[in-house]
Formats: sequence, structure tokens, C-alpha cells
Amino acid sequence: MRTIIFISMMFLLARCNSPRPTHAQTAAAESPAGLKAPSNLMYADIDPFIRVDDLTTNEIIELFAKMHYADQQYRDSLNNGRKENEAFFLRKVRANDEANLKILDNIIRRHGWPQKTVFGEEAANTAWLVIWHHRDKRSVLCRHFELMEKAVNAGEMSATLFQKVNDEVEMLSPDQIDY
Repeated sequence: MRTIIFISMMFLLARCNSPRPTHAQTAAAESPAGLKAPSNLMYADIDPFIRVDDLTTNEIIELFAKMHYADQQYRDSLNNGRKENEAFFLRKVRANDEANLKILDNIIRRHGWPQKTVFGEEAANTAWLVIWHHRDKRSVLCRHFELMEKAVNAGEMSATLFQKVNDEVEMLSPDQIDY
């Protein structure tokens, strides 16, 4: 019994402190030709390779609006659309989720976690939504966990939304890390 409790405690303590890869490749350096074929990204409605380094704050706010639209448009269709189109809608949802994550990673690399006072509440919530739609992948939840936690402490992110991410991290085991 003690062994089971000890192992359970180890999983809880591991949370997001699992080792990170040392050879992290930035999405900005990745070219379309370097993708593994076939890639879901080819079905995305938003360009995952957009360069965010030179965008103004207002342009990033507009980009978040586009990301939000791409995120939601086919999810609505999945719930309200015709069953024979379900495979198409699922492919678009997955492609847009993957593209949005690449864009968000680049924004965070350049600007940190999107703060409400800088980019607005919609952008901050869209950033969470992008992460949330990858909640089955512990590595994605943990990738920016510390930044999200700091944003919550600074009042720059919804504590309720962060708690949802935290709850998911606690439910997923460390062996679900997919780097």
C-alpha cells in the first residue's frame, strides 16, 4: 500500500517539472518544406508560418482575432453541421488547432504570455483556448505553464482558466509527455 501511495505522490509531484528537450526547434525557423508529410497544417485556414517578430501590438491583436475565428468556425459546424461533413470538419479543427499552437508559440517566444493589459482580454483568452484544445497532451499544457501561472499572479490571465489547465496537468501522467 505504501508503494502505491509513494508512486502516486511521485506522479503528482512530477507535474510540469519533467525534463524538457535540449534541442527545441523554434517554429519560426521551420519551413513548410521541412514538415513531416502529410501534415495537418496544409488544411489550416490560418498561416502557421506567419512571422510575428515584426508585428505591432495592434497587428498581433488582429492575429489573435483571426486565430479565434479559425479555432471556432469548424467546432460550431461539428455541433450544428451535417453528419456527412464531420470528417472534413474534424480535419479542419485539427489543422487550425495545430496552426494556432505554432503561432502562439512564436508570439510567446517574442512577447511572453499574452497579457490582458497589452493585447486585450480576447487575445489572452484565445491564448488559453489554443492551449486548452491540446489538453490531451501534457507537454503542451506544461510548455507555458510557468508563464501562465505568473500571468495569473499578475492579474494578466483568468485564474479560473488557469485552474482548468492545472487540473488537466494533474490528471495526465508524466508518461503522456510528447516532445
